[in-house]
Amino acid sequence: MLGEILTIAAALCWALGASLYKKSLLNVRPVTLNLFRSFPATLFAFLVLYLLGKWALLSELTLVSLAHIGIASLLVLAVGDILYFSGLKFVGVAKTVPIAYSYSIFVAVISIIFLEESLTAPILVGTVAVVSGIWLATSRTENKVGKKEHSKLGILAALGTSLCWACGVSIFKTILANTDPFILASVRMLFLLPVLGVFMLFPFGKKSSNKNLTRFDILTMFLSGLMAIGVGDTLYLFGLEIIKANVAAPLASTTPLFAAIIAILLLKEEVSKRVLVGTFFVTVGIMFLTLEQMFL
Repeated sequence: MLGEILTIAAALCWALGASLYKKSLLNVRPVTLNLFRSFPATLFAFLVLYLLGKWALLSELTLVSLAHIGIASLLVLAVGDILYFSGLKFVGVAKTVPIAYSYSIFVAVISIIFLEESLTAPILVGTVAVVSGIWLATSRTENKVGKKEHSKLGILAALGTSLCWACGVSIFKTILANTDPFILASVRMLFLLPVLGVFMLFPFGKKSSNKNLTRFDILTMFLSGLMAIGVGDTLYLFGLEIIKANVAAPLASTTPLFAAIIAILLLKEEVSKRVLVGTFFVTVGIMFLTLEQMFL
């Protein structure tokens, strides 16, 4: 029971993180948010690593493992998350989160093509549910200020996030065969920080966007990283140690539902019935894609 509680708590942390990201993006660029949220997450990851007594395992990493960690980390935490933040900025939490968290469908496709896994009935049902949910959540998207191109960009960004996360997670699966998950959780941040620092040198968007940061902006960015990457990922990993992965994964897939509820209650986003039904379909679809492993 403890493992299930920890995993659901992780999903809640990720949903809360998405809501904090949305608030931060009112005044900062996606690259800026990604950099600022990474500092507390990195400190938290290495602190947990130290407290668990796994510091010595860092010396066991090979150059090949480091290369794989670097590629996967940049796909997930740099490219994927920056696209994720762009989606949040343009179309909001309730639309971006269910699309981004549909990355399991891409993982399923990758596993079928490259790992030659069979297409089972649960995978087929889950795929149909996810695709239907995305269509419901994103069709007839409108923007209050009349910038329809922003809606299209936001949806494309969310889909790009899903693809990047899927590719990165697939590589992570290979890495975890020989690497401790807590080592992976901390080392991946070391690849992210310098790359984001370089990105900050380029003037994406308004040049003055980083000069007007308030204490509230900085605090929100720090809290979002600590909540989502730090606490959320750690709770999920602890949960995985207690319960099976094929039980933890569908529980973690409740993130879109938590995000939709938070978007309505805290962010006061206008969420239509189509978005709510779409979010439900996406969540059910993801659960089908993961739960089918329980019956093999």
